[in-house]
Amino acid sequence: MEQRTKSDLAAIIFFLLLICPGVFAADLINPSSNPPNSASPADTYSIRLFTPEKGSIHSAQIKDIIHGHNLDDVIFATSYGLATYNGSWNVRHSYRENISAGLMDDYITAIEYDNDGNLWLGYSGGIQVYNGVYYKVFRDQELLKDPRITDLQRWNDDMWVATGNSGLHRARAGNWTWFKPSDTGKIWFNEADSLAIDSARNYLIIATRYEGLWEIRSPDDPVQFEMIEGKEGTFGKMEHVRRDPLGGVYFFNSSAIIHYSRDNGFTGVITAGDLSVRSITLNDIAADPQGRLFIGTDDGIFIWDNNQVYRHLGRFEGIGSSPSIKTIHIDAQNRVWFSTSGYIGYYFENTDSGTKIPIDIVTPTTLIPIQTIDYLHSISDQTSAGSADIPQSSPQNGEFSLETVFTGILDPVGKVISDLISGFNLKIFP
Repeated sequence: MEQRTKSDLAAIIFFLLLICPGVFAADLINPSSNPPNSASPADTYSIRLFTPEKGSIHSAQIKDIIHGHNLDDVIFATSYGLATYNGSWNVRHSYRENISAGLMDDYITAIEYDNDGNLWLGYSGGIQVYNGVYYKVFRDQELLKDPRITDLQRWNDDMWVATGNSGLHRARAGNWTWFKPSDTGKIWFNEADSLAIDSARNYLIIATRYEGLWEIRSPDDPVQFEMIEGKEGTFGKMEHVRRDPLGGVYFFNSSAIIHYSRDNGFTGVITAGDLSVRSITLNDIAADPQGRLFIGTDDGIFIWDNNQVYRHLGRFEGIGSSPSIKTIHIDAQNRVWFSTSGYIGYYFENTDSGTKIPIDIVTPTTLIPIQTIDYLHSISDQTSAGSADIPQSSPQNGEFSLETVFTGILDPVGKVISDLISGFNLKIFP
C-alpha cells in the first residue's frame, strides 16, 4: 500500500512539473538554496519588465550599459538608439543629416564617460564624443586604425578603445596612441573582446576570443602588455572579462567562470554543471560587493552565493516569455538589469541589502546629462519611420510586474510538493 501511495504521489509531482516546468527544479536539487523559515520569494524580491515600444526602450538588444550623470540614471546602448532610464524612458535616434548634432548611427556598440564628463559612443564605423554642445567624430584611420568598436574603458584620465581587428587605442588629452598588434614587446593580439579594471590594483585586464588573456599594469609609456594566460593554457579559453567590486576580475565563457587577481592567480568558480542538471549556456555575468554572482544563461538567471545556487529566476518567476538572458548589469541602486529577446527588465531585492554598489563615478566639474542632448527633431519623427522594428503588442504602459500573479498560483503548489516530498522522503533527482 505504501509503495502504491509513493507511486501515485510521484505521478502527481511529475504532472505538476510538466505544467510548471523549471519552477521547482533549483529547490528540489538544492533544498538549502532558500534559507529555512525565510519569507516567500515574492516577499523578498520583485521583477519589473519593459517591452520595446514607443514611450519605452525601443530595442531589447542591449550592447552596453553604464551609469548616467547621477545615480538615478541608467544609460543603454542598443541596436536601435540610445536609451536612458530614470523612472521613465528617454530614447534618442540617429541624425545623419548632421552627425555633429546627433547620433551618427542607431546601432551603438559601446558607451562610456571619460574623466571630463564627455560621453563616448562606439559604433561599427567610428566613435563620437559628446561634450554637451556638439559631437566630435573619430573615424579617420590616421587616428582609429579600425573603426569597429567592441569596447570602451576609462582608465584614470585615459580612454582605452578596443577595436575590431587592430588591437587597442589610447586617447589621452586629445592625443591618440595605437598599440599595433604583433609589434615586438608591445601587443600580440588583434581583437579584444572586453576590458575591465581590477579595482584592487588599478590594472587593465583584457580578454580576447582567440588570443589569450592579458594585463596592463600602468597606462603610462612605455606601456607593457603581459600575457597572463595563452589560448592553449588551462584558462586561456575564457573569452570575456567583467569587473569584480571586491578586486580582481571574472573571466568566463559559455561553460565556466573563473576569478583572477594578481595576488591569487586563477581560481575556478563555477561551471554550467554546478548550476543545473540540464545542459545550459552562460551568456553574461555581473558581480555585487557581497560576493554574489548574477549569471545570465539560456535558462534564466542564477544567483550564486556561498558556493551554491541562492535563487533561480526563470519564466515562472517573472523574467518574461523567453528564458534566455542576453545581458546582466547591476546599477547603483542594486537593481539587476537583464535583457531577453523580447524584454528589458530588472530584478530588485526588497530587503535592505546594506552596501550600495560601488561604481566608477567620474568627477569632473560638469557631467553631461544624456537627457539634455538636442537632436533637432523629436522621437516621434523617428518612430514613424522605424515603427516596424518596435513590437506594438505590449502590457499597459510598457511595463508590468509578475510576482503577484505567479506567487498566488505557484506558492501553494510549491508548498504542497515540498511537504509531500518531506513526508514521504521521495528522491526525485539522483
